[in-house]
Amino acid sequence: MMQTLRLPRGVSLALWLVIVPAILFGLGLWQMQRAEQTLTQSRASSEDLRTTLEKVQAIAEKDSRAVLQFQTDKGPKPVVAFVAVQQIKVALGQVDEDLEISTIRHPMPWVTLCGAVLAFVSGVLGLITSTISGWRARRSQEQLLRSFSRLRVILPFILAALIVGLCLSAASASLFEAISIGLWPDLSVSSAKLFGAVLLFAGITAFSAFIALRGLKNVFGLFTPEPMNVFARKVTEADAPGLFSFIRRLADQQNTMPPDTVIVGLDQGFFVTESTIRLLPENVTMTGRTLYLPAPYLDLLDASEIASIIGHELAHFSGKDTRYTQKFGPIYAGLWHALDAIQKAERGSFILYPATMLGFYAFQQFDHAVNHWSRIREFDADRNGAQPDGVAGAASALVRTGLIAVALQQVLEHAAHQPLALENTESPSDVVAQTSSFVRINGWSDPRPLLDDQQPHPTDTHPPTIQRIQALGMSVDDTLLATATRPPKPEGQSFASTLFADWKAICLQLSHDFMSQLRESRIAHQQVLESLAAEMPGETVLYDNVRPMIWAMAIVAVIFVALGLMIMVFGQQFGFGSNPTVRMVGGAITTGCFILCCLYAFYLRRLEKRPLMILTPTGLQAAMLDAPLAWTDIEGHQVFTSTRLALRLWLNASASLPAKKWQALYTKVDRKKRIITIDAMGIRGMNATEFSGLVERYHNAAFALKELSRLS
Repeated sequence: MMQTLRLPRGVSLALWLVIVPAILFGLGLWQMQRAEQTLTQSRASSEDLRTTLEKVQAIAEKDSRAVLQFQTDKGPKPVVAFVAVQQIKVALGQVDEDLEISTIRHPMPWVTLCGAVLAFVSGVLGLITSTISGWRARRSQEQLLRSFSRLRVILPFILAALIVGLCLSAASASLFEAISIGLWPDLSVSSAKLFGAVLLFAGITAFSAFIALRGLKNVFGLFTPEPMNVFARKVTEADAPGLFSFIRRLADQQNTMPPDTVIVGLDQGFFVTESTIRLLPENVTMTGRTLYLPAPYLDLLDASEIASIIGHELAHFSGKDTRYTQKFGPIYAGLWHALDAIQKAERGSFILYPATMLGFYAFQQFDHAVNHWSRIREFDADRNGAQPDGVAGAASALVRTGLIAVALQQVLEHAAHQPLALENTESPSDVVAQTSSFVRINGWSDPRPLLDDQQPHPTDTHPPTIQRIQALGMSVDDTLLATATRPPKPEGQSFASTLFADWKAICLQLSHDFMSQLRESRIAHQQVLESLAAEMPGETVLYDNVRPMIWAMAIVAVIFVALGLMIMVFGQQFGFGSNPTVRMVGGAITTGCFILCCLYAFYLRRLEKRPLMILTPTGLQAAMLDAPLAWTDIEGHQVFTSTRLALRLWLNASASLPAKKWQALYTKVDRKKRIITIDAMGIRGMNATEFSGLVERYHNAAFALKELSRLS
C-alpha cells in the first residue's frame, strides 16, 4: 500500500509562508528583467523602422521601381522600393503591436514583487504573533485572555493580507506570461489553449480570494453563545436540606460563595459552569453559577468522595476558572470563524492554503494554551477539593467515578432497548437504583484500563486519572483499588439518601425524564424510518442504453461501405491504381469491417431487449451476475460516470458474493475487498444522477423496513 509523504508542520509552514512568497519574488525579478529587455528592444526596433521607412518612402517617391539592398540573416537581399515600403509598414505594425504588449506588461512584475513581499511579511508576522501569543498565554490565564483577544482581532487582517499578497503575485505573474504569448513569433492552437488556461487560473485565483475576503469581513460580528442544553432538575433547599448544608460547608472551606443553582441529572459527570444553560425537559434558561450533580454517582459514592468532588468543582469557582472558560467562547468563535471563512473558499486552491495553515497554527496555539492552564487548574482543584484528611477519598473518587460511568452506560443502553420500559413512562423503573443493583450483581469492571482515561466534563479538558492521583501524592495500589471497587451500600442506605428529603422521588423523576426523552427520540426515529419505508418503489426494470452505440455502428458501417465502393469502383480516380490485388485486399478489409460493425450492432440490438438490472423491494438482480443481491447485504453504493456508467456496491462481511457471467467483460467482483462493480453504457431514459437516486431510495427503504421490523 502506498503511503502519502507528510511534511512536518514546521516545514510545511516554512514552505508555504516563506519559500512560496520567495519563489514568487524571484519570478517577479526574472519577469522584470524580461519586461525591461523586451520594452527596450521594441522601442529601438520601432524607432529604427520608422527611420528606415522615411528613407525608403523618399526613395520610392522619386523612383518607385528603384532596387534597394537590405541586409538579412542570409545576406544582402534586393527589394523594389515600393514593395519595401509595404514590407516595412507591415513589420512596423508588428513591432508597434509588440511595443504595446511590452508597455502593458512592463509594470506587472512590480505587482508580482509587491504581492510576494506582502505575503511574506504577513505570513511571517502571523507566525510570530501566534507563537508569541501562545508563549505569553502560558504566563497566566489573564495573559491568555489578553494575548488571544488581540490575536482574534489581528489575525483576520493578517490572513487577508496574506491572501491578497499571494493572489496579486500569482495573478500578476500569470497574466504577465499570458500576455507574453502575444510576443511569440508563431501562434498555434496550443498557444491559444495555454493562453486560455493561464487566464482561467488567474480568474479562479481572484475569485477564491474574493470569496475568502468576503467571509473574513463577517468574523468581527458579536458572538452570542448558545445556551448549553442539560437534562436535569433544579433542586431547592427544601428538596435537599442536607445537600445545601453540605455544599455551604465545602464553599466556606474553599473561601467561595456557594453556587446560585444546584441541578441534579442522570447521565453526565460532575461539573460547574457560569455559562447560560437550558434546563430540559422543562425548557428553562438559567444563568449564574450552576453546580451539576449526577444522581447515579451520588448513590454510589461515600461522604468523603462526594466532598472531594464537590470541593473540586467549587474550587473552579474560587479560582475563577468558570469565568475564564466563559470568556474563551468569543475568542474561540472568532478564531474559528476566520478559519472557516477561508476553508469554505479554499476548494484546494493553493492561494488560500497558506492562510488555512496559518489559521490552523494560530488555533492550535490557543488550544495548547487553554489545555495547559486547564491541566494546571484541574490539579489545583483536586488539591483544594481534597480535605486535609480526605486525600484518600479524593483518589478513590477519581477511580470510582470512572467505574460508575461504565456501569451507568450499560444500564442506560439496556433501558433504551426495552420497548416496554419506553412505553411505561408514567411509572418508570428507577434507573439510579438499577445502576447500583447492576453493580451489586455483576461487580465492577476492571479499573486499570480506565486510569489513563480523562473524566467526562462538558467544558474543560481534564488530565488522565492516573496523573491526577499521583499529583495528590497517592499511588495506584491494591488498597486504593480495593476502596474504589467496594460494593455499593444496600438501597436506601447511601450517603445521598441522607442529603435529600425524598431521594427516591428525585431518582424516579429523573428516570421518568430519561424514559420520556428516549421515547420521543424513538418516535421521531420511527417516523423517519416509516417515511423512508413508504418511499420504497415497486419493481423497476432497467435497460442498458445501447441505442446510441447502435447508431454509431450503423454510421461506421456506412462509412466502410462508402470506402469500399471508392476502392473497388473508383480506385483509379482516388489513387489506388489499376492493380486488382490492391483493390481486392482493400475491398476485403472494408467488407470485413462492415460485417463486424453489423454483427456488433445486431448483438447490441439483442442486448437492448434484455433487462440490465431489475430492482425489487428485496434486492437487485443484474444480468451480469449469477445471483441477486439483497439490499440489506449492501453497506454502501456509488455511481461513477466517464465514457461508461458503473454502479459500485460494497457488501458486508456476512453477505455471499455472486459470480459474474463469462460474457460480462466490464463487470468486476473483487472478493478480497467485497466490492462488486456493475458496468453499462448507460441507463435508458435516466441520467446518472437519477439512477443513483433510485438506488438510494431502494437501499434506504430496505434498511428502514429492517429496522422497523426489529423495533416492532
